Amino acid sequence: MKITATLTLRLDRRLLDYIRERASRHDRSMNGEVQAVFREMEAKEKAPEHGLENRSDASQK
Repeated sequence: MKITATLTLRLDRRLLDYIRERASRHDRSMNGEVQAVFREMEAKEKAPEHGLENRSDASQK
């Protein structure tokens, strides 16, 4: 059994409408869309960097 938790968000109407439209485009529920966005964020943070030249904080030498 998958363990889940509840998260309550307070969103302005514009953002709520955007998530609703995005979920519809991806044929997901709003909950499914929010989970997908968080999974994408997690994957990007865990992805190895491909060199300093792509980092915005890389110093010029």
